[in-house]
Amino acid sequence: MRLNSYLLGSRCFDLLKKLRKLKRFDWTGQLRWPLLSILVGVIAGLGAILFEETLRWTLTHFLHLPTAFLEPARGSAPEQVSSLASVRSLLFLLIPTLGGLASGLLVFTIAPEAEGHGTDAMIEAFHRREGYIRKRIPLIKILASSITIGSGGSAGKEGPIAQIGAGFGSFLASVLRLKARDRRILVLAGASGGIGAIFHAPLGAALFAPEVLYKDTEFEFEAILPCIVSAIIASSIFDQYYGRQALFFPGTVDFHLIELIPYALFGLVCAAVGFVYIKVFYGSRDFFFKRLQIPKIVRPAVGGFLVGLIALLTPQILDGGYGWIQAAMEGKIFWGTMWLLVFMKILATSCTISSGGSGGVFAPSVFIGAMLGGGFGFLGHFLAPAWVIHPAAFVVVGIGGFFAGIAKAPISSIIMACEMCGNYTLLAPLMLVSAISYIFLGKTSLYENQAVSRLASPAHIGEFARGVLEELQVEKAIIKRPLTIIPENMPFPELVKIVTTSQDYHFPVVDKKGKMKGIISINDIREYILEDNIHGLIVAKDVATPNVVRVFLHESLQEAMDKMALINVDELPVVSEDRPDTIIGLITKRDIISYYYDQIERSG
Repeated sequence: MRLNSYLLGSRCFDLLKKLRKLKRFDWTGQLRWPLLSILVGVIAGLGAILFEETLRWTLTHFLHLPTAFLEPARGSAPEQVSSLASVRSLLFLLIPTLGGLASGLLVFTIAPEAEGHGTDAMIEAFHRREGYIRKRIPLIKILASSITIGSGGSAGKEGPIAQIGAGFGSFLASVLRLKARDRRILVLAGASGGIGAIFHAPLGAALFAPEVLYKDTEFEFEAILPCIVSAIIASSIFDQYYGRQALFFPGTVDFHLIELIPYALFGLVCAAVGFVYIKVFYGSRDFFFKRLQIPKIVRPAVGGFLVGLIALLTPQILDGGYGWIQAAMEGKIFWGTMWLLVFMKILATSCTISSGGSGGVFAPSVFIGAMLGGGFGFLGHFLAPAWVIHPAAFVVVGIGGFFAGIAKAPISSIIMACEMCGNYTLLAPLMLVSAISYIFLGKTSLYENQAVSRLASPAHIGEFARGVLEELQVEKAIIKRPLTIIPENMPFPELVKIVTTSQDYHFPVVDKKGKMKGIISINDIREYILEDNIHGLIVAKDVATPNVVRVFLHESLQEAMDKMALINVDELPVVSEDRPDTIIGLITKRDIISYYYDQIERSG
């Protein structure tokens, strides 16, 4: 099976080489996106396998064997879960520290973009870098994240695999010389493929990448179909290698109608804890790690040491913690311990990633949400068993509901939670908790590079600017300022004197009745200024450009911009429709841009 995977990867790279030689290859046909999405999905799936294998090796040799620390397996007895939670080792201080140091050296000397959680880097590449991701990033991210997580760092797989898949999408777009818009779509398709594969959640991942770009409930809808195709292919390859199964096994879960009331309260708890999580996460970066008077390379080692200190008290916070989530679903962890693990995981994740360590925030958020749900559910069942009838179900709901709010991705979080647990029974409470968590967290997000909406994204500024400018009229944007009007018979020496002492760039020329006959720019004057022998013969109308292109009051700002672009000027005279020869004022590109941004700020 492994040999087949490697052969498939080799054939894909051979295909890439052939495509690169086809400089006139027509990528405008109907099969363009299916073919590109399939190719991205294949590489994302293989990349996910490579990352998973590397991570398993580092976890085994860096953490499990030296410290005897293991996570509980599915169906472990309660005594065994308690025994595993009691494992302590002084190596908890050393191993995460060395892992942080190794990760810092690797990242900050070769590829600083691989610092932190990779999903945010993918979002930034989409919005502000036209989808460009350097070719070295995927490999560095695999190594750095494997070292960080494998040495016990509190980070997840989603960030690294998102950047790995997105990096190949960007590379493919560059090879085929695709436009920036197409490159962005392939970046999202690559991220969806990788995330869908490694979390066994193809549909949720296909929606996650287009949704997580924005804080508002918007999608990058052009990318959804390519993301779906990529996620299907990548997940199929990954499942063929490891087997098709859910990430968690919650057993028989259900909910009663009356439980929607405590679920609504739980949504508020998710929002409150999510707010604390985000503030601690970025606060530790801005007010602690950035202020340390040490090189950036060393900061992840400090973060690793702090994680080790936390692990001496609660070793469950080390690495991803999926085994502990499964134990929580099975009701084998005390609800008080789960509440403690929520806040210890927040601290550990902040120390790992905010210090510059390489990893994702999805898995830690899943852990926090699961423990938060378990703590709430089992405590609620203890206090009010008639209201909280199925406490274990709150663990599943916490996985999706918590992340929906902090990531501003409610739709994909709901679906991913169901896919990872292989169960859609709790869809209704998941939707309720996710909606409440999302609404009450407002614009607060774990991903700081998210744009508020498509309208605010630099990736769409051109198309939206045109759409907005077509709705705005010239009369609203024109700024009333004094005009320097030039009579058409003004002698040239007097004209030069006025022009050279004025702050204006264009000067309307009018006849005795005040009707506009032309316009003079500073460049027009330069053509005659060196001709001393004809100065006495020239008047203003000889210098002026006749047949002036003008803008009408009720025309749109986009029409004004188009006229300026047509004749390559930055300013045009404004007139009314009923008096086209009487100048009202001048409108500039700067006036239009200032008015545009003023309207955007008011609407936002």
